[in-house]
Amino acid sequence: MTATPPAEYPPFKSALWPMVLLFLAANIYSIDKNIVGVLAEPIRHSFAIGDQQMSLLLGLAYSVLSGVLGLGLGWLVDHRTRRMVLAGSLTLWSVATMACGLAPGFASFFVFRALVGLGEAALAPAALSLIADLFPPGQRGRALSSYLIGASIGSGLSSVVPGWIIGADLHLWLPFYGTVEPWRAAFVLCGAAGPVIGLLFLTVREPARHGFAADGAGGIGLGAKLASLWAMRWPLLPLFAGFCLFYVALIGITSWTATFLGRHFLLSVPQFAPQMGLMLLVSGMGGYIISGFVADAAPMRRPGGRIALLAVLPLLALPSAFAGFAGGLNGALMLLAAIGTVMPIINVATNATVQDVVPNAMRGFAYATLGLLSAIVAGTGGPWAVAFVSTHVAADPARIGLGFLYVGLPALLLASACFALAWAQARGGAITPERQFP
Repeated sequence: MTATPPAEYPPFKSALWPMVLLFLAANIYSIDKNIVGVLAEPIRHSFAIGDQQMSLLLGLAYSVLSGVLGLGLGWLVDHRTRRMVLAGSLTLWSVATMACGLAPGFASFFVFRALVGLGEAALAPAALSLIADLFPPGQRGRALSSYLIGASIGSGLSSVVPGWIIGADLHLWLPFYGTVEPWRAAFVLCGAAGPVIGLLFLTVREPARHGFAADGAGGIGLGAKLASLWAMRWPLLPLFAGFCLFYVALIGITSWTATFLGRHFLLSVPQFAPQMGLMLLVSGMGGYIISGFVADAAPMRRPGGRIALLAVLPLLALPSAFAGFAGGLNGALMLLAAIGTVMPIINVATNATVQDVVPNAMRGFAYATLGLLSAIVAGTGGPWAVAFVSTHVAADPARIGLGFLYVGLPALLLASACFALAWAQARGGAITPERQFP
């Protein structure tokens, strides 16, 4: 199998417009993903459900379709026009977010939330594959951080915007439906901008794919892709395991953060939403700004350099596991900021490593595989485990912060150990940047 002559990367001016749209899409992605956690208490009271059922809306509902169909989405990214995948997925999850606000009960909300997860599952594989063809390896860390800063801004807005809507007691009137209460209005308004951005993706020119074989690497079948990933299991297996374990702690803690702040400090959503939004914005943006420069630094471009950094990062997030013991709101937010700052650096370092290790014809599939694993292990397990601790171990819903410790501490320590194992494999020569499909 022969490789095509290397295609040139597009000039910066041509890459700017798709990066602007990816930045906006990342904003909307975070808002529509995180809004359920911010509004968990109003939703729970409206549907008359407990923490264990609420954990299903926070985790399983979002992960179920993305987990089942995620590999198919990765295949679409590798074999179809990525701008079309982005346009369709953004429109799907945004409409589903609005539908969540109109859901009459738990079951229908679960279904609509699953569609949100399905649509959002396509964003990362498509965006990361697109960025890999817009920028050469030495510039990808900064490009990734620029895209992912949008996700941090969206995380902050996912707290501030619903908090403002709840505080203003905004009741929205909709044709053919009637008036909706404030938490429902927040879903409708937050989902409304997505279809517009989705249509704008149709104006993007698809860049040439780099590293495809001339005689059909783009047509690699599912079985061959799975076999190829298995052949690259060192260091991908411990790398993916470390990422998933870190996300068990991250999603378990962040999905219940708003509920924890409300119950532990006896505050309403409008009372803590501005401070929480500021914490998410500062920690997330700071992490992505740092990660962009760190990921592209000379030591990080050496084989295994980024993985060595990954082995340390979960340890820096450990303070967040102790947020339940903070004496005040500001102290708790400072502890929670630790995992919010580390998360962007882990995202960029992991994604940049995958881009270096996995050939172009496999990148969308590799990202979808990682998304599938993290959806099953972290997306479902993290929120459920924290709820289990507060319900059955602490036997006190107000002590949901105890779940942060019981779930976050072991998950972060194990994540560090897995990354260290991946680093040991990388030092043994398991990573060869920009490999072609065999």
